[in-house]
Amino acid sequence: MAEEPILLSFPEGLQGFPESRTYRLFEPQGGYPLKFLQAVDAPELSFVCMDAAAVKMDYEVPLPEADAQALGLENPEEAMILVLLVVPEDPRLMTANLAGPLVVNARTREGRQVHLDIATFPLQYPVFGARQEVLIQFPQGLIGFQDLHTFRLFEPQGSYPLKFLQAVEDEDLSFTAIDVAAIQPELEFPLRDEEAQALALESPKDALILALVVIPEDPRQMTANLAGPLVINVRTLQGRQLALPTEQYPLQFPVLGDR
Repeated sequence: MAEEPILLSFPEGLQGFPESRTYRLFEPQGGYPLKFLQAVDAPELSFVCMDAAAVKMDYEVPLPEADAQALGLENPEEAMILVLLVVPEDPRLMTANLAGPLVVNARTREGRQVHLDIATFPLQYPVFGARQEVLIQFPQGLIGFQDLHTFRLFEPQGSYPLKFLQAVEDEDLSFTAIDVAAIQPELEFPLRDEEAQALALESPKDALILALVVIPEDPRQMTANLAGPLVINVRTLQGRQLALPTEQYPLQFPVLGDR
């Protein structure tokens, strides 16, 4: 389902467009994870963007104190971070500008474009390129594999939205996973207080939720296990697998089926 547009204010405008200061942010139906920024005073001016965590899960913006004060940010959980995209004729080659992120106070809906060192933050980071692997800790292991606690999470080139988890202790063991938001963006998972505390989740934005995928001989029939989602704190890289009732959360949800 398409998101309702929200209005964001950028008092200083965006780089190259200082006069346009109010933008609509929306996500068309079926457009996930892409979002669009459209200038209110000049509708022909629009940008394609994406949540920074969807491009690079461990991406962090070293926000100068002056920028944090200008945005009125009282804690990091209030910040929504977007990166602008360049989408060429072949969308598989789209890139994200990690050097000029948009930091938005989700409470006040006021934003600011931050300018970072391009030697550290690339201007053209490949969205669908091979990603740097991230190590995720699962202190309780996964269901059926309680002795394995550390997994590499990575997304090979061209595999989006599929990701892969490989056990560090047993590299022959790996799982295919998918971002649940890519297949069921409105689905919510009940997290008990003890689970939230164990994961140290301070905000829903801290959570990346993955579902394990079974890919049969005919990949069009692949299914996702929504009853055993993996919840990962993107700040601490700690994860936990939930066990939910199959009456409400199917074990074999068709990934490519009709929604």
